[in-house]
Amino acid sequence: MIFNFLNNKKERGVSVKFSPLDIYNKEFNKTKFFGYSIDDVDEFLDEVGLTFEKLIKEINKLKSENKKMSQQLENYQNIEDKLERTLLKVQEVAEKQTEQAKKEADIIIKKANMEADNIIKEAKEKIYEEKQKLENIRESRELFEIRFKSLLKSHLQLMNEEKNNLEDIASSKE
Repeated sequence: MIFNFLNNKKERGVSVKFSPLDIYNKEFNKTKFFGYSIDDVDEFLDEVGLTFEKLIKEINKLKSENKKMSQQLENYQNIEDKLERTLLKVQEVAEKQTEQAKKEADIIIKKANMEADNIIKEAKEKIYEEKQKLENIRESRELFEIRFKSLLKSHLQLMNEEKNNLEDIASSKE
């Protein structure tokens, strides 16, 4: 796992002088006396130490960045949660307002229908009353015509009788 990490560091731009394979395959010059050259080993250990130090700094830097990004992600998730809750509340309020508006509209429509029914009823009553008045006027007119005709006939009859009487008187004086 650490070897994959080191190999990935090459790809990310971290300057690594050697790979884990280089460390395993490193061969030191042998001295005539008992073992490897101290200078070669010291030089290699210095290189490994510097590279290891760079890698530790890079790991610490990445951990710090990871922590910052985790905090940002948590903040974004909190914001997202708040937005979702707010959206739900807004939807609930909108649904309640829509329902209330529908109820109010129904009430207004019912009132308007009742008022329209009352207006129609009152108009029908007035029409009926006016028809009754008109019928009464017709009856009164007919009655007046009958009485007036009767009166005229009576007067005409009286006039005819008067005329006849006058003619009788005039003819008897002759």
